[in-house]
Amino acid sequence: MKNFLILLFTIHSLSTIAQVNNLDKKTINTIIGVIDKRDVNCKSEIERAKMDFRFQEIFYYIEPEGYLDSDSKRHHPYLNKLLKKRGIEFRESSETEFALFHIGDDVESYPAITNCYCKAFNELLNLKYGRNFTKDIEKAADSMYVMSRIDDPFQYPIGVDNYCIVYPKAADFLDQKIQIQKDFFSNFKYPAGFMHLIHKRDFMAKTMFTINKDDKVSDIKINLEFENPENQKFYNDIVN
Repeated sequence: MKNFLILLFTIHSLSTIAQVNNLDKKTINTIIGVIDKRDVNCKSEIERAKMDFRFQEIFYYIEPEGYLDSDSKRHHPYLNKLLKKRGIEFRESSETEFALFHIGDDVESYPAITNCYCKAFNELLNLKYGRNFTKDIEKAADSMYVMSRIDDPFQYPIGVDNYCIVYPKAADFLDQKIQIQKDFFSNFKYPAGFMHLIHKRDFMAKTMFTINKDDKVSDIKINLEFENPENQKFYNDIVN
């Protein structure tokens, strides 16, 4: 039995090594990460960025795929000023970002990377000024924007559930809804006698409130919409 398990482990190890070697044959490590060797366009863009970077330093803003929050660029004027102090130019990429982009046909295709030129420029800035330079300077610019409006209430971003990660426990957009529901239902209990629906949500709660500078919440307004009209009698219980 022991020898059989050793044999299985050896076969699995050899198979794993073969898969890694096969992956290595098709990919190369670059300044922006691992790319497919067949992605000639990306490779040439990276090399062109390295050449151009010697004469001009540029920070490129690349709009993430699916990001629809109209306030996402609020910090750009401050970012531009911070970059200028270092002699770095600020530009926005004209190319659309696609996370899942493939080139090829029905028989064979390979993953292609978008914005390679812009990404290479940003990584070259990180190499020169620090590993997290681009992220840190964006955070600093956004903090400057917030401090400039410290007495003004901020609006919750439109479409936040699908496009913005605002929940501390969320790993990504899809995980955010799961984590919010998990935490909500760890405290919320349905009133006795509430009539549940099997294939529909029981109710929609639209909530508005203000978070003040002292961390306290005020001006709470809650509106409930029930799928089953008979549950309307539980309105006040659920609001509370």
